[in-house]
Amino acid sequence: MEYSFGLLKPDCIKRDLQEEVFKMIESAGLKIIASKRVRLTREQVAGVWPTCVGEDFYEEMVEFSLSGDSIVFIAEGDNAIDCLSDLVGYHDPAIAKDGTIRKRFATTLTENIAHSTMDEKTFWEETTLFFEVSFH
Repeated sequence: MEYSFGLLKPDCIKRDLQEEVFKMIESAGLKIIASKRVRLTREQVAGVWPTCVGEDFYEEMVEFSLSGDSIVFIAEGDNAIDCLSDLVGYHDPAIAKDGTIRKRFATTLTENIAHSTMDEKTFWEETTLFFEVSFH
């Protein structure tokens, strides 16, 4: 069994799409084992997207991320990291694959509905920003 971290961004919550997105995730064979609604801090944004710090678009991304509530969650399933990442899709909705969350719901590069962890190392880094966890 593998675990993945995900985050539903403020545009998802403002548009009331969280239930529909969670249904897509569960239909892909993943189980949401923990979730909570949060208001991200600047430090958490930097922790979730450390590779973006200093990029031209970073401040716009931070302001968007701080603009409303988000939902953070942990998904469980076979090959959960790759499965959730594939389901969320490419960050640019204009070229994301059909059937992905971003292709279906995202409107811009910034307002792209969801985030998912990319590997086991970032799973632990991102998850521990929001949850007290131990998996054995």
